[in-house]
Amino acid sequence: MPRTAIIGYGELGQQFKIHLEQTGKFELLFFDDIAYSKNIPDSFEFSSFQEDKYSLYQFYIALGYKHLEKKKEILSLLNTLGRKSGVFIHNSTYVNSTASIGQGTFIYPMCTIDKEVQINEGCLINNGVIISHDSTVGECSYISPGVVISGNVNIGSCSFLGSGTVVSNNVNIGDNVVIGAGTVVTKDIPANANVIGNPMRILSEKIKLV
Repeated sequence: MPRTAIIGYGELGQQFKIHLEQTGKFELLFFDDIAYSKNIPDSFEFSSFQEDKYSLYQFYIALGYKHLEKKKEILSLLNTLGRKSGVFIHNSTYVNSTASIGQGTFIYPMCTIDKEVQINEGCLINNGVIISHDSTVGECSYISPGVVISGNVNIGSCSFLGSGTVVSNNVNIGDNVVIGAGTVVTKDIPANANVIGNPMRILSEKIKLV
């Protein structure tokens, strides 16, 4: 039985658990302080994933779109500790044989990952996402349900694309960008920008992610 650990026990962690259990039986642990304080079975203090006794476990980081930088930090720590990060691809998702999927990435049902796509470490690709040819998704980015990413698009690390976003061909999106739901992205977006709308506009304030 595979030894698997999920860092985080919130709603996202529960989704991960369901998807993993649908593929077979797992020896599954959670590392989350709140779960541990509530005596939830098979849960342990957050920091204890660093202990040597868990060195043979395969890890998934179930931190959502509000904590992408923290997820990046944990992923880096796992790599430093020599821990294995799992790759989950739902069996209803199509991944072209030339695509590259980084460790710690979790891909939900009904996605399409086209030829020569590169998805870097720690990404979350939610339901029904289409990523077209020769596009790159940066480390620990979060792609929400129904996003369509056209060909030759480059997305930086720790960026968030809201549900139903459409990204045109040959667009570059910087690091730590937040794109609101339903936005149509037709031109490059600089790092740390907050963008929404059709036509898209760059906001002076941060988008509040609920």
